[in-house]
Amino acid sequence: MEPKFEILEKREDSIKFIVSGIDVAFANALRRTILAEVPTFAVDEVEFFENDSALFDEIIAHRLAMIPLTTPVERFSLDALELDDYTVTLSLEAEGPGMVYSGDLKSSDEGIKPANPNIPIVKLAEGQKLTLNAYAKLGRGKDHAKWQPGFVYYKYLTKIHVNKDVPDWEELKELAKRRGLPVEEKKDEIVITTTKAFYLPRKFEAYEGEKIREEVVPGTFVFTVETNGELPVEEIVSIALKILMRKSDRFINELHKLAD
Repeated sequence: MEPKFEILEKREDSIKFIVSGIDVAFANALRRTILAEVPTFAVDEVEFFENDSALFDEIIAHRLAMIPLTTPVERFSLDALELDDYTVTLSLEAEGPGMVYSGDLKSSDEGIKPANPNIPIVKLAEGQKLTLNAYAKLGRGKDHAKWQPGFVYYKYLTKIHVNKDVPDWEELKELAKRRGLPVEEKKDEIVITTTKAFYLPRKFEAYEGEKIREEVVPGTFVFTVETNGELPVEEIVSIALKILMRKSDRFINELHKLAD
């Protein structure tokens, strides 16, 4: 069966799509590749020159590391086993009173900067100062969560068949429509396609199995991918698929070498 792809919903920071013609092993491989292999920039070291704030250096360094940084795709090669060691300096010089935000960081590279300028770092009181240099580099989520480009999860695509003998079946129909789920009405039943999670109200649980049954659509999964802001969400999926392809090609080449 040829794999097929259908976008259900696209937002600025997330995408939901259906992939059919694959198995659960590939679905999970794609999920793990998105979380663990797609490179992004993140702060890896911090040099403090002055810190009069109420937070220890280590706490501020941790907060800086978890700020998503925009990551130009052209800055790394998918063919390289090792990531480029290019380092970006994010400098900060602030004095209280007031809150210090991620937007106060000044980057040495305009292409690599906080994805959201409104992330609080620390609040400074009157006369308190914070001066530092934060050094960001490319990394992967498998090494630390700060390099994860976002979040991803998937579910089996299922169809819920509801017999019209079930009392108040119209209630389920309206509930599914309010959830934005496709509902097909037939002569003796309605069929709800669960493109998102759908839970039966407790009053209908007694009819599960006989008059309400759930059918798993073979080889079909609903993915939801969310970005932290480092990369456009469609780029995250595209890069993950390219990484999977290159890893597969590399594995096949090694097998051929052994065979020869």
